[in-house]
Amino acid sequence: MPVADRIYRGGTIHTMDPMTPTTDAVAIYAGTIIAIGDANCTAATGPDTEVIDLNGRTLIPGFHDAHAHPVLGGLGMVECNLDDIHGYQPYLDRIAEYADEHPDDEWVLGSGWYGDVFTDGFPHRRDLDSVVSDRPASITSHDAHGTWVNTRALEVAGITRDTPDPDGGRIVKDAEGNPIGLLFESAAELVTGLFPPKTPADVELALRNSQDYFHSIGIVGWQDAGVGVLTGSPVDTFHPYISTAEDGRFASKVTAALWWDRAVPYAQQIETVKERRATIQGIDGNRRRGGLQATVVKIMLDGVCENLTGALKRSYRGHDHEHGLLMFEADELNEIVSGLEANDFDVHIHAVGDNALKLAVDALTQNGGPSPARRHQVAHLDIADPAELARMAEAGIIANVQPLWARRDSVLVDTKLPLLHEDQQSHHFIFASMRDAGVRLSFGSDWPVSSPDPIWGMHVAVNRTAPHNDPHGQDDVAQNEPLLGDEKITVGQALRAYTVDAAYANGFDDVSGSIAVGKSADFAILDRDPFEVVPGDLGDILVETTVSAGEVVYQRS
Repeated sequence: MPVADRIYRGGTIHTMDPMTPTTDAVAIYAGTIIAIGDANCTAATGPDTEVIDLNGRTLIPGFHDAHAHPVLGGLGMVECNLDDIHGYQPYLDRIAEYADEHPDDEWVLGSGWYGDVFTDGFPHRRDLDSVVSDRPASITSHDAHGTWVNTRALEVAGITRDTPDPDGGRIVKDAEGNPIGLLFESAAELVTGLFPPKTPADVELALRNSQDYFHSIGIVGWQDAGVGVLTGSPVDTFHPYISTAEDGRFASKVTAALWWDRAVPYAQQIETVKERRATIQGIDGNRRRGGLQATVVKIMLDGVCENLTGALKRSYRGHDHEHGLLMFEADELNEIVSGLEANDFDVHIHAVGDNALKLAVDALTQNGGPSPARRHQVAHLDIADPAELARMAEAGIIANVQPLWARRDSVLVDTKLPLLHEDQQSHHFIFASMRDAGVRLSFGSDWPVSSPDPIWGMHVAVNRTAPHNDPHGQDDVAQNEPLLGDEKITVGQALRAYTVDAAYANGFDDVSGSIAVGKSADFAILDRDPFEVVPGDLGDILVETTVSAGEVVYQRS
């Protein structure tokens, strides 16, 4: 055994390794764990070994995010960012302030609004006109499925009462047929295609900023759920990922889920994802140290329930003929999945509604189910029929879910639940049912749709209520009335879903996600033990230190 570079002891260490669930010391050498347990670590101690006293704090494996959009999140951080506020007037004040501070920008761009603050859940161009009228403005919703624009932006884009809905999108119009300034799904491209172009350098900066942010909340690895030219992306993000990896700037374990572009013919798209995977495989790197891999392809199958585009088996309540949107018909989806399986890709399908979930599971099991080597996953599963969960468990399909959404916040209560029948509501973010059915849960954030903070996500998974400090869950209902309280899971299950099982979904569980000899030294040091705090205070825990492959990448001041 080599002499350790560093040893951590003096606190509780939760390993997420069932063979040794807890220990009292861990030793690392060259970024790799070489010993656990006080006796073994003492044997690895030399005169130059640095010993870190945890002083009663808690050390856990570093978190992984199984579904995020760090390019969009990173770009949003330098535009008009509404993520940290909630309210009609606060939004307008922030936008007005940003516009005043950027008088030379051709467009006023931003993101992060929640629909519940607007009348009927929809913003109007007049709202935006009141603070920006001299130039076009476009503000993307927090979930990236809606784009709020002002009158000038509609004029520049040539969108009028006579403009038809594009394939896969919707231009929201009032009772007189006039566009109100809200564009859903692909309709946003009528405007986003006119933005001043982002450069690869802009995207590289966004990735670095996002990585720093992730490190500050204990995240050491992520899966970008759509690398390419996905809806809402201002640039092809693949090339900036390549340049960042070639420059050795990823101090994280990163999986690029290559975006399946529905506008590109099938045969051409298959060749594109194969070529992109080969390009990434050609980059030198040590998987224990971090870097980039492309083992997954992301398919967007439906939209979201809040704007009636999530694909449901039963119609939306109050909208008898509306079942949502499918981006692919069943035969087309089956062909795509078969082609990807034949080329050894993992498949990651966005399926919010129960009909989309059924079609996704049909496609992923059409050939008898994925091979044990595949990490197929369905993302979101807002409304999940228990029959589909049984099929997922039998086939080994991962439920890639976003725990922060499973609470009764105002956006859910005001803009989503009214659209769902009672039976649909009863199958809403049913994490315990997924667990009991034997489905593997892997947690992600969908950031910037919602906060990527794993501590907040764990809080909601365990309590089914909002964390104390979440600006989007400050009302009494969100804080105190659980959403389907029987669907809560334990702290241990939530932590596993953010560590070893998220690393599994990302394809890095062989080197990360748990604390075991031979794995990468990927840790988060917490100010308190999540297994010991009162459950209602779980979201108040702070990350003190983040270590990625033995390197301290974040230290709270």
